[in-house]
Order: sequence, then C-alpha cells, then structure tokens
Amino acid sequence: MAADSNKSSDRVGAFSISWSGGLQYGSQEYRFDGDGKFSVWRGDTENSDDMTGVGLFELELQKSEVEDAKTAAEILCGKDAQTGGPETTDPPWSFSVTCRDGGHVVTKQGSMRLVPASLREKFFRLTNPFSDRTSAEGKKIIKLDFVTDKVERKDGKFVVSVRFINSGERWVRFRTPDQMPGTTVDGRLGVGSSSKIEKNGERDEKSATWGFALGGQKLLNRSEFPDGFVHLNPGETKTLTFQTVPDEKATKGEYEFSGIAYMHIKCEGLWHGQSDHVDFKPIKTRVIIDRDYPSTPKEREEWEATHRTSMLLQPVGPGETFAEDGLYRAVRLVSGSSYRSLQLKPFKAGDIATTEDVRLHMESASGTELNGPVQWVWEGSAPQLVKPYSSEYVEGTEHVCKPGVPCPRSGRWIERTLTDTWNGRYTYRLSSIVTRERGKSMPPVTGQQDAGVVEWEWVGA
Repeated sequence: MAADSNKSSDRVGAFSISWSGGLQYGSQEYRFDGDGKFSVWRGDTENSDDMTGVGLFELELQKSEVEDAKTAAEILCGKDAQTGGPETTDPPWSFSVTCRDGGHVVTKQGSMRLVPASLREKFFRLTNPFSDRTSAEGKKIIKLDFVTDKVERKDGKFVVSVRFINSGERWVRFRTPDQMPGTTVDGRLGVGSSSKIEKNGERDEKSATWGFALGGQKLLNRSEFPDGFVHLNPGETKTLTFQTVPDEKATKGEYEFSGIAYMHIKCEGLWHGQSDHVDFKPIKTRVIIDRDYPSTPKEREEWEATHRTSMLLQPVGPGETFAEDGLYRAVRLVSGSSYRSLQLKPFKAGDIATTEDVRLHMESASGTELNGPVQWVWEGSAPQLVKPYSSEYVEGTEHVCKPGVPCPRSGRWIERTLTDTWNGRYTYRLSSIVTRERGKSMPPVTGQQDAGVVEWEWVGA
C-alpha cells in the first residue's frame, strides 16, 4: 500500500521516481513539479548508451507533455497503483506523488515494483519521451565529465593525464583520486582503450588492450590540491596527472580511450536526500601510445609480478587448454594440501595439459618428488625469440643461461647438467640454488663443464 501524508505545499500532479543504486552505484531520479518543469538526476551512467558523466538537468515541458505528465501522476494516485507488498527488494525503486484525495492534498509514496505491470508500462510510455529529452536537451544544472588527455612515458614510468570538466551551472567538489582505495563503494578511477584505431580508420575492439588504474596511484600534481579536494567552478576544467603502470600487456598504436569512475561528489544545489555516490564513464577520446608494454626487462618483471598473482586463480587442470604462453609450475593437490614443483615447464596457448602423472622435484628442493596428476600455474614469461629462426631471445625472457654471464632475469636459479643428449634429460644439483638480480654476474658452476653441458635454469621469482 502507498503511504499517505498531508503536504499541501506541493502542486497536485507533482511526482518523483527514484532508483537507488545501493552501496555500489549512483542513483537516478525524475521529478515533475506539477506545473511545467521536469528534472532528471543521472548519477549512474556506467552502462549508458546515450550519456557520459553525471548531472542534473531541467526542462520546461511543452503543453502536451505537461498533460502527459499529469496523466502519469494520476496513475500513481489511483487506488490500484499498489498491489501486494511490502517490497523486500534492495535497492529500492520508489515513487512519491501529490494527489487530491477527498478534497485534501496528500502525498502518496510507494514502490514502482508494486505498480501493476500494465500501469507501470503506461506510466513510462507517457514519461519516457520527455525524460529522455530532458537528459539530452535540458539545462545543465550540474554536469561533471572527465576525459583522458594523454598517456606518456617519463623516467621509466607511465604518466596518464585526465581532465575533469564542469559544464554545469553549479560548483562540484570531490576528493583527489589518489585517496581512493580502488573499490566501487569508496572510490575507483580507471581509464583504458575500448578499441584500437587501424590504419584504415576502422575500430578493432578485439585489440583494446591498454588499461590503467588511477585510483590510489601517485598524483604528480598533488600540490595543486593542498586540501585534498578538486573544486570545479561552473565552466571550469582541471587536469590530474597520475604515475601508474598498465594492467596488462599491450601494443603501441592509436586507441580510443574510455574508462570508469566511482566517487562521492559534493554539488551546489544537490537535491535534499540525494546520494552523493556516483558512477560514470568518460567522454571518449583518441590517444596515441608510442611503445609496447612491457618493452624493457624491468617492465617485464613488474608486469610478471602482478600477472603471476592474478593467474594463481586460473590453474590449468589435466586435459584443459592453456590460455596463454608462459612458464608454468606444476601443483599437486593431495588431501587438501598443495605441493609445488621446483622446475618450470614452457607451454603455448592452445596446448593441452597432460592427463598422465607428472614427475618433478618439489619446490623445497629436499629431494622429494611430485609424482601424479597435477595442475599448472603461470609463473613467468616463456622464452621469446627476437625473430623467427633466431638464436637470440628477447631480453628478460631467457629460461637458461651460462655461468659468468649477466643474469637475464631476477629470481632463483639452479644448476642443471645435460646427462642425456638424445632425450634432452637433465639432472639438477639441488644444493646449488642461488638468488640473483637481473644484471648481476651468474656464479660459476661445480658440475661437469668439459663439454659445456652445465648451465643455470631459472626456477621462479
């Protein structure tokens, strides 16, 4: 049942419809003043096809639209406007409407979910045309957007510049994104490519690989916001410059950039009781990035560290297909415990994991071996040739190296000796494990060296 209350100050026919976004998302609300003004608050545009940013818009309705709005209000005032209940769905989708009831002006409140489907359909058939027009053509009372200006490489780091734009009539204020924890509830900001622009100008959405988390990252121009807030007056723009790293591997080129923001904003004139939590996507723009990522051994180590963590949750089981190239570690699960291999094995995307027993030294290097069915977890980049049929590898992807040479990748290394040339079998000196940083000289080996068969093998970071 709709709740009634005396409220004679509102015009008969005035109504509001509110969609709450709960804890994670922004809210949306429509308001008709009962006379001729229609207002729309859009605080959630993450999945919108027709709008970027967030804002409050107002429109003076045409005469026919005013009549439609009043007819819509009569639907909510009707005795059949609510069926069943009470509503238990969260977040709420509610309405408030000012009605004339028995000579009195009352405000009725209820749930749109409890409005019979036929009446609800009729209501939105009446109101959708001018609610859509209000967002598209209405006066911008509040309007906040952002756009990616550029992505640069400076001092071995990526620098991403994002411009926030206030095109409304009221000021907007929010905390600097470096204070965001990176969650939808307390704040998150990120940008990335939605498509790659090919030489013929066509968009390739499958090659959209760049992504940058900006929330919680170093804000290089933090001194411009000494109180920790970005304050935008009407018509004002401000650029925020972040030092960050890409989320995934990516290739150079021209890209169309989009993104997402979850934040709490303060606005002059925000409706009473309106949530300050918003989520929205930016204005799309084209950005040129002139280098791949990772493109240096240091970048590769940084990327591998984050990728290794994410891949822990994506083990490849017996008979399953490897999704990407890499060096993988065997993991045997026995009675709720997991045992990891010492050695790493290279696999290519599309390879099928064996269903047979696997026998490898355990990571503890105690002499005990894994022997049975295993899962495989990604540990690092697989050796990558500089070009087909080359004998040289991309720097930082080497899996083995000779004693005395600069260490090609940081981590642990173990001596191995080729004991069976025909079958490519090795023995491992388990007591020889050393940890080396990239660029440091590899130590000498103590195994047989007369035929050059003793070398170092990388066994993980």
